[in-house]
Amino acid sequence: MDNIMRIVALGVCTGCGACGSCEHISFMQNQYGVPAPTVDDQCTSCGKCIELCIYDPNREDD
Repeated sequence: MDNIMRIVALGVCTGCGACGSCEHISFMQNQYGVPAPTVDDQCTSCGKCIELCIYDPNREDD
């Protein structure tokens, strides 16, 4: 899974919305009332949303 759901599953997503530029991502409130991304079934796991996520623990800043 190389989409934003990896970040959500790790528990580090803050709902900042950076990944929301992808047409396959929408936001819904999670159990804490915070906006959280969800991915539709058309997602190709291209990884563009991960590239935008500053909370990805695998991110390498240049």
